[in-house]
Amino acid sequence: MTRPTLEQQAENFRTHRIEWLTGLVSTLIVLAITGWIVFEAATTADRPPELSAHVLAIDPLTSGWRVMIEIRNDGDQAAAAVAVKATLLNGETTIEDAETTFDYVAAGSTSQGGLIFANDPTRHRLHIRPSGYTEP
Repeated sequence: MTRPTLEQQAENFRTHRIEWLTGLVSTLIVLAITGWIVFEAATTADRPPELSAHVLAIDPLTSGWRVMIEIRNDGDQAAAAVAVKATLLNGETTIEDAETTFDYVAAGSTSQGGLIFANDPTRHRLHIRPSGYTEP
């Protein structure tokens, strides 16, 4: 058996092209993510929560009616303990009130929940609005 020469040993330790390519791609990914984070930090206005409520569905239950709602936060800050109030109206007369609280609605996200009514919401005018929140 012959001993490998120094040239053969050096050839065995040379970096393969795939290692260089992997290193280059990884570096580009890290630079892109860093650039995106810096861009977001520089351009975000840090607006307070902008909350809105929308009806998703109205379903009958054995004990009344369930109104599924979605809370949207279009602001740059999160909101905690988001209170939502709903009123069933017949003209100007209030038929029934319901309310719920969402624990947390992150900035730029939505959260879903339900309100329970004894009266059919499809037979009356339904008014839903966020009524308050706290800063987390």
